[in-house]
Amino acid sequence: MGGYHAAMSPRRKRMYAIPPISATLPHIARPILVVLVVEWLVWLFLTHFLPNLPRCPLCKSSFRWSEIDTYDERGHRRLRPMSFPCPKCLQTIGVPNWRKSFLRISYLALIAAFTFLAFDLPGDLFLGFVGGIVAALGAIRIADWFIWRRLEPGSPLEPNNPSLWT
Repeated sequence: MGGYHAAMSPRRKRMYAIPPISATLPHIARPILVVLVVEWLVWLFLTHFLPNLPRCPLCKSSFRWSEIDTYDERGHRRLRPMSFPCPKCLQTIGVPNWRKSFLRISYLALIAAFTFLAFDLPGDLFLGFVGGIVAALGAIRIADWFIWRRLEPGSPLEPNNPSLWT
């Protein structure tokens, strides 16, 4: 092939190699990823399949959380109080006194454990640390879900603030 035909032949296109996506993304350590997935599945199971009907420890009647919800002046729902009157018998009930200290100690212990895992296992250190914090928050949320189901008579000795750190 020469002359006119060589000049008019289609040009060869260059093929550029695209690096695989998995090689460019950092990865998180498998145990932390497994814990995150299991917590997500447990939370979905708890919220969708188990009834969230609290029971008064005094009159043994069930009620809905919407019966004790309070709203501010703008119509936003406030955080659930630590103690409140039972909607049926009107006696004061609340969460156990040990709730806040248990959640604090558990949260700090879980962060320490997952931080140790993040440093010990192969994977991206930042994603391991963030994954550890998220896993600790998920575990605390699941534990708090069970604690709110264990209502006790009377009001807790702590101030009426459901926050973990105040």
